[in-house]
Amino acid sequence: DTVDFTDEGDAGDSVIGHGTFVAGVIASSRDCLGIAPDSEIYSLKVFNSQQISHTSWFLDAFNYAMHVGIDVLNLSIGGPDFRDAAFINKVMELSAKGIIFVSAMGNDGPLYGTLNNPADQLDVIGVGGLNYDDEIAE
Repeated sequence: DTVDFTDEGDAGDSVIGHGTFVAGVIASSRDCLGIAPDSEIYSLKVFNSQQISHTSWFLDAFNYAMHVGIDVLNLSIGGPDFRDAAFINKVMELSAKGIIFVSAMGNDGPLYGTLNNPADQLDVIGVGGLNYDDEIAE
């Protein structure tokens, strides 16, 4: 099930589907097993159909994650806003409570300042991609 934290009030289908792909890699229990086929997946919608989000939606989703006892939180997002204190502090709070954070780091590096937030935080596992030539994926 999907829990919608946006202003649309309709969990609906994902517009992009990237999180759905990641969930399959993690929890698929069919022909191609995921890395944790017995895991339970929660889908927390924090972007509306126009791909707009607000910090308050993330904070609500993070509080929900704590409430239901989620162990690992994957954020298939990232951005340059490392000054969003409420967001950063909430990530640190969840991490301190034992929730493992995994987040997209972006594929803009390896220059200083090119890691996306929250993957640039010390308590978050940042994930990026390489192509077959060991170059940063596009």
